[in-house]
Amino acid sequence: MTAAFDLPRRVVAEALGTALLVATVVGSGIMAERLTGDTALAPLATGAMLVC
Repeated sequence: MTAAFDLPRRVVAEALGTALLVATVVGSGIMAERLTGDTALAPLATGAMLVC
């Protein structure tokens, strides 16, 4: 039982999820560097944002 609108709906959902994931990863890296100046903390900040 699939409706005609399943593919466009899935594509939009996938694009939105990908955009939010990219924004989270990039944003947490920028945040970690601006707050500490230490690029070694960027993976820690990224992991914390993904857990949240």
